[in-house]
Amino acid sequence: MKNGLISLLLIGAMILSTACATAPPDQYNTQTGAVIGAGIGALAGQAIGRDTGGTLLGAGIGTLLGAIVGNAVDQSQMATREAAQTNKRIVYYDDQGRAVEAYPGPTNQNTNCRKVTKRVWDKGSLVNETVEEICEGQKASRDY
Repeated sequence: MKNGLISLLLIGAMILSTACATAPPDQYNTQTGAVIGAGIGALAGQAIGRDTGGTLLGAGIGTLLGAIVGNAVDQSQMATREAAQTNKRIVYYDDQGRAVEAYPGPTNQNTNCRKVTKRVWDKGSLVNETVEEICEGQKASRDY
């Protein structure tokens, strides 16, 4: 009975927390990741430990891991936006040999959108390369 009540409360708190954490998709990923990580971690901690201590430990670990992942996404998106706005190559480094690099491409005058090539490096090796489209204001059509 007690475990069922705790599980029900945790599920309700997770749903409410994630509902409050909704923000524009290109912002606040650190906070959103922390909230979602806390909810998932709390549920996993309760399932594994079957006590309040396990729940709290899971919530703490989930918060930390979610914030780390969300922060990485925030930095990647910030590099892309900054490259599009400044029309310059942008590189963000961390202290572990990883880097995010963004190169702006030409602007489409009809849609006011710019393609940005983003590369992710790990210790000098290219891990991922993507092309993203950044639009100023509202995009009128899907054409290029």
